Amino acid sequence: MATEIKRKSWSQFCRKFNVTNQYRLADVQVKSKGQRSMDVDRGAPFLGIALAKKGRAIAGIELFTGKYDPDKLNEPVVSIREPEKIILEKDGSGMDNNLVLEAKDGTQVSINLSGAKDPERHRSLVEKLAYTIYERRGQQIGHEFDDWVEAEKRVKEKELQLTT
Repeated sequence: MATEIKRKSWSQFCRKFNVTNQYRLADVQVKSKGQRSMDVDRGAPFLGIALAKKGRAIAGIELFTGKYDPDKLNEPVVSIREPEKIILEKDGSGMDNNLVLEAKDGTQVSINLSGAKDPERHRSLVEKLAYTIYERRGQQIGHEFDDWVEAEKRVKEKELQLTT
């Protein structure tokens, strides 16, 4: 069953959708008008979608998945300019299944969600980020706790930004 989300409730919808679906697996495809679909991300932990605003107007929608590079965690996987529609599809059990974002120019982003929300994906993301921080610091032993705390902080900040 597909439902179009009314534009006036997009902000509230994004936060609720993110809370419900964070850390499910996401396959992301982009299809430009008249083009074939292109996979952008497969099997990544879903973090959320956010409205990009220009003043009070909605200028775009950004999609975030778990990236293992601490510098890229805050970079969207996909940004849609001039969004026109958000369409949510649920499966037979009522679980969010697919989210389609449509832009004025005909571009479509499809976010297919699978599996249950899994806290283990949060831990795995923090672990991989901590290791990346360790590598960037020159693999100096003795700072593992600090690396872990820094990774947790970055992930938590992103989660809160997308859910509050």
